[in-house]
Amino acid sequence: MGTEPFFIDQITAALMGTVVDEMARDFDTTVVYGKETTVDQIVEAAKRFPMMGAHQLIVVKEAQYLDRSIDQLASYCAAPQPQSVLVLCYKHKKLDKRKKVYKAIASNGQILETKPLYDNQVGGWIEQRGKGYGFSFQPQALAMLVAFLGSDLGKIDKELEKLTNSVPSGTEITPEVIEQNIGYSKDFNSFELQNALGQRNLALCYRIVKYMGNNPSQHPFPLTISVVFNFFQKLFMFHGIKNPADAPRVLGVSPYFVKDYQAAAQKYSMRQTAKVLQLLNEYDLKSKGVGASNLPLEELMKEMVLKIVSV
Repeated sequence: MGTEPFFIDQITAALMGTVVDEMARDFDTTVVYGKETTVDQIVEAAKRFPMMGAHQLIVVKEAQYLDRSIDQLASYCAAPQPQSVLVLCYKHKKLDKRKKVYKAIASNGQILETKPLYDNQVGGWIEQRGKGYGFSFQPQALAMLVAFLGSDLGKIDKELEKLTNSVPSGTEITPEVIEQNIGYSKDFNSFELQNALGQRNLALCYRIVKYMGNNPSQHPFPLTISVVFNFFQKLFMFHGIKNPADAPRVLGVSPYFVKDYQAAAQKYSMRQTAKVLQLLNEYDLKSKGVGASNLPLEELMKEMVLKIVSV
């Protein structure tokens, strides 16, 4: 159960590939969906005996749609059939711990709660996942992936898997590879905008904003603000670090990127950085229609960057 469905899918796939022998899977594996089944049908399937092997596997996908009736599973889960492995995939939310079924599963089975990674953990996860596909990453390429794909692990994994079709195993992924295969420009993206803002380079900011304004579906304003906010939030933290050697650990970034925060710290004082964070909060609300003017998206972004470099 939990709000990170990628891990639920991965564990379910592993169980489906191991619990029942390949020769018996067509006979001893049952997959049902919460929207299309009932608790009675699940219990009936779980109480059957396997036809070919020692165990049968029953997977209930989207089990959260059984929320109103799921407590009826409590009696079965209190005394499960030893020959059946029942897997409940309860996505995007948590099963209420006060329910009888939760207590029965906790006593007689296993419960795993999956949670989204923190923003500063995503880069490390991509590196580890990439190793499984035979890739390594240049730091800027890794940062581009994080900026472009966010923390959606399923989406990230699909993009990494797609790279295996065009990039040989053992390749070091560069910004050019990201641009060619994922369609994310290394010159005009949120990552480059944050650096241009960090340098107070208004002309470059306007060039990037113009490109983003012409491609709003690839560069949604709220996502851009989120990336830039994350940068200035870390810059605010950087101002409070006494020992520069601690910066990668405190900021949760690769040592390669510390230089960007060192340079930006020369352009923005701690007080100015705090003011930038206030501006970003203001424009985040405007991008969502709160107190916004009738300015087109590109003009709203230009207004925002002008105010940031002028603090």
